[in-house]
Amino acid sequence: MASAFTHAAAALALGTAFRRPGSPVRFWVAGALCAAIPDLDAVAFRLGIPYEHVLGHRGISHSLAGASVLASIVVVTAFRGPEWTDQRGRLWRYLFLATASHGLLDMLTNGGHGVALFAPFDNGRYFFPSRPIEVSPLSIRRFFTERGAAVIASELRWIWLPAVAFAAICVLARRPRRARVERQ
Repeated sequence: MASAFTHAAAALALGTAFRRPGSPVRFWVAGALCAAIPDLDAVAFRLGIPYEHVLGHRGISHSLAGASVLASIVVVTAFRGPEWTDQRGRLWRYLFLATASHGLLDMLTNGGHGVALFAPFDNGRYFFPSRPIEVSPLSIRRFFTERGAAVIASELRWIWLPAVAFAAICVLARRPRRARVERQ
């Protein structure tokens, strides 16, 4: 798995493609949380649920179906006021992609047993053919070791730098449109 910080950073970068001027903090917080929440399934280890089980680590919580359900729950509960009525579709797409990015990033890591991307319809575990990202330790203590430093370096190269570039492109792409609107 990639680290929780990196999952959140990827979601924040995605958010730049979906945000509207004046997007409230809850927009950004919801995206970051949706991207990190799938790893709460690590509690399955403590409950004795096998890794390979659909409810195990990198199981249904990392799937596209899981992303769809979580995005729906967050939109309905956190964005329920009338001021969000016209924006719920856009919000759902953002939160779905933020959550789905978690499983996709984990499929790029060099550890674990793969991701059940298509659960509950297919419990097969998948990786991408290329897996350049160092898998992050589950333990916070082990994260602050030499191995953790290698994980951070890998994540900076393969996720953070592309995320910053993506966000910059999204921000710059919106700039000319804003200038045109202001001139009219």
